[in-house]
Amino acid sequence: PPLTHPRLATVADPQSESTTAALSKAFRRGLPRKFSDPDRLKAAAPERLRAFLVPWHDYLAARGFQFPTLREAEIDYAALAQIFLTPNRDTPKEMVDALYYVHETASASDVDELIAAVQAQGIDIADDPGATPLDLAIDVWCAAPDLVRSRHAEAIAMRQRNFEYFGPQQPLKAPFPDVDDAVRLKLEAELDDWFEVHRRGRGCRIFVFRHSPMTWILVRHGETMRREASQRDDGGAGTEFYRPQCHDVLLFDERSGDIGVHAKTKGERNLYLRTLGRLLFDDEEHFPPAGRFTLDPLVRYGSAALNVEDIDGITGVRLVEYRRYWGGTFRETETIKAEDVFGALSRRGGASLAGGRLVSATFKVAFDGAEKERSVTIRPPGVARFERNEDSELIECWLRERGFILTGVDTEDDEAATAVLADA
Repeated sequence: PPLTHPRLATVADPQSESTTAALSKAFRRGLPRKFSDPDRLKAAAPERLRAFLVPWHDYLAARGFQFPTLREAEIDYAALAQIFLTPNRDTPKEMVDALYYVHETASASDVDELIAAVQAQGIDIADDPGATPLDLAIDVWCAAPDLVRSRHAEAIAMRQRNFEYFGPQQPLKAPFPDVDDAVRLKLEAELDDWFEVHRRGRGCRIFVFRHSPMTWILVRHGETMRREASQRDDGGAGTEFYRPQCHDVLLFDERSGDIGVHAKTKGERNLYLRTLGRLLFDDEEHFPPAGRFTLDPLVRYGSAALNVEDIDGITGVRLVEYRRYWGGTFRETETIKAEDVFGALSRRGGASLAGGRLVSATFKVAFDGAEKERSVTIRPPGVARFERNEDSELIECWLRERGFILTGVDTEDDEAATAVLADA
């Protein structure tokens, strides 16, 4: 089935008033700054724009827009933009989806990926050296819309930087298991059973993207139903009833067998760990909910824990922020920030982080050949956030060598991991 606009996955009849209201809201949130701008529309070659909008010719004509009969005549971009800005109950949902996905994949950074995907799949598109990113996105959409949807899903997955990590019961260094259509459908069915019971509906979709040594798994599913008051263009009041859509991301590291999970709830997180463990690794408990990180080296070794002399590719690490939980009657939490925390503590006569419980630490990491430092945040027992996924190998090497990564030792319980995420 075609994907729907990521901000909206409605369950009502496509022609119902509630669907129209929800569609209008999604359309206005997602598109006005993009396709409701005449100048943005002009970024597409006229013939490409015409071909792109052919499926909705009747709708556009009913709204008073026609492409000029003479090909050399100027398109009324202002009129077209106004239609996109003011959707009505007849606005085709498929058009909203098409506009959204084309825009989301029409950046210069996506061009190379789109071209590579087109070539890999043998898709025939115009060989036009003068094509703009928007032109290319339109060409690919017209030839293979599912490819554009897949590329968009991959971009969502790879943008995620915040994961809670879990290691396998037994050390494992192997590629992520193959997920063919049969396995994918089985995974989706298992997840759907849980989502349905927990009021999230059915129809989840799984996308797997391999970039060795990492594999990204995107799970697109619904959230619980939402009902909101809405304002109609004629001044009347209405009610929107729809199911929002969300994306959870998992990240598998074939070098260690660890898996990172980004999900909104503890239940969803445990669902993914159990389901992937059972169906892909023959063991529901393959990824036990044990801690992976500790900040104890900061307490035990102080600034020496930041040493990188033995880590090729990293030239320096600074501790720039930590959060410490003191607890007590008032559940006191202390946050300290500085350009160099250990330097600041030393100037005041002490450089120890003893006392309380460290619950978060943020580092600035300098990489060989990079102009700017990049941030790394660790929140035991399992959360790590990197600015760039490609940094993970070097950072994990440093974390492991300095003792921040636990090896085969269970620390905090599952509830503690959830508490850290809840405080994020």
